[in-house]
Amino acid sequence: MKPNRSFVLCATDFSSGANDAAGVAARLAHQRSENLRLIHATDTTSTRVLAQINRQLEVEAQRLRESGATVEPMMLEGARPSEVLLGFIRAERPSLVVVSSGVKGPLDRWALGSFSERIAESSPVPTLVVRNPAVFESLDWSHDRLTVLLAIDLHPTSDVVLRWAKEFRRSTPCDFVCSYVNLRRPTAEEAAVPPGRPVNPAELQRRLERELQKKVRDQMGDDDSIVVVQPYFGEPAPFIVEIASQKKAHLIAVGAHQRRGLSRLTQFSVSRELLHQAGTNIVCVPVTTEFDPREAHVPDFRRVLVATDFSELGNAAIPFACAACSIGGQVKIVHVAMKSRRPRSAADLTQQLRSLVPNEMGARGQPLEVEVLEDRDVASALCAEAERFGADLVCLASHGLGASRALHGSVTKDVLKKIRRPLLIIRRPDE
Repeated sequence: MKPNRSFVLCATDFSSGANDAAGVAARLAHQRSENLRLIHATDTTSTRVLAQINRQLEVEAQRLRESGATVEPMMLEGARPSEVLLGFIRAERPSLVVVSSGVKGPLDRWALGSFSERIAESSPVPTLVVRNPAVFESLDWSHDRLTVLLAIDLHPTSDVVLRWAKEFRRSTPCDFVCSYVNLRRPTAEEAAVPPGRPVNPAELQRRLERELQKKVRDQMGDDDSIVVVQPYFGEPAPFIVEIASQKKAHLIAVGAHQRRGLSRLTQFSVSRELLHQAGTNIVCVPVTTEFDPREAHVPDFRRVLVATDFSELGNAAIPFACAACSIGGQVKIVHVAMKSRRPRSAADLTQQLRSLVPNEMGARGQPLEVEVLEDRDVASALCAEAERFGADLVCLASHGLGASRALHGSVTKDVLKKIRRPLLIIRRPDE
C-alpha cells in the first residue's frame, strides 16, 4: 500500500466483543510498528454522555497500552455514526481497519446488516472482522505464525488479496494457503444422484493448480505457499470455509467488490457470504486497494508458447521466446496447419519445428517441446493451446502466421482480441 498509511484503526462500542477486537488491533499495530487509533462514533448531543464516552475511551486506551501499543483514543460525532466513521476512514486511509463481528448499537442503526458487514463492504482499505480473538491472544510472535487462507480466483481482481498478503507478511509472521474453488456443472450422472463432493478431471486439476501457483508467484514471488484447488456445486463460500477448517486457518482473506445499489442485491458476493458463514476471522480487501507500485514483484515466464508458419519472420520469433523464458522453464514451438491446406505430413512438419530450436538452448538446460496443431481457425487454435499449455507468455511474429500480409494481420488481430495472457509480438525492423 501507499507508504503514508501508518496507523491501524479500531472501532469500538465498548462491548466485550469490541474490547476483544481492540486487543487484536493493539497487538497487530504493535507488531507492525504502527499507532492504533481507537474510535467511537456517536450521534448523541448530551454533554454528560459525551464526557462519559471520553472517559471510557481513555480507560480502554490505557488497557491497550499495556500491550506495548501506542494508542490514540478518538470520538467522532454525527447524525449517522457509521457514515461519519467511513468518512474518517476514506479521508485518513489507515493501513487496516479492525472491527468486531458483534458490534451493535447506535453504529448499527442505519446499516443494511451488521456494522462489521457495513464497514467491510464500504471501507476503501482492508478490514479485519474479528470472530476468534483467542487466535491472536495465544500467539507468541517470536516463534508462532498465523495460518492465513487466501480465497482467490484466476481473475485479475483477486490480485489485491495477494498483494495485501505480501505486505502483511512483512510485519506479521504467517504462512499462506492459497485456495481457488472453481464452479463445476454436474454431469448427467452426477445430477442423477444426491449431491456429493465434486471432482475436477485430472488434466483440469493440474492446469488450475499450475495457473494458481503462477498467479501467486507473479504477485508475491512465492513458490512455497500451499495451493488448493477445489471444485464446487452451488455456492463457493461453504467450500472455502471447509478448506479453512481443514488447514486450521486463523484468518481468511478475500477480495471485496463493494457493490452498491441494485447490483449489491442482484450480484453474488463471496466476501458477504463468508462474513455470514465463516466462524473464523475475515479480512476483506477492496478490489480498489492501492499499493506502492515499487513493491510489485517482477514476474518470470516459465512456460512460453511461440508459433511460426516457417516464414523467415515467423521463425525469428523463436529466439525471442527462448530469451524470454526463465532458466529451467519450458518453451513450446507450435505450427498451426490448416486441415484443407496441409501438403506435408505432420511428421515432416514436426521435424521441421525441431530443426528451428536454437543451439544455445542446450547450454541453458531448457527442454523444448514442439507440436503441429490442425485447425481451420489459426487464432482460435493458438489461444486454445495457450490455455491448455498454461502459457505465461505467448510470442508471435506480426506477419508470421499465414501466407499473405492481409492474413497475417487478421490472425494477429484475432489473437489480440481473444487471448487473456501476456503477448509478445515481434515486428519487422523496417515497419
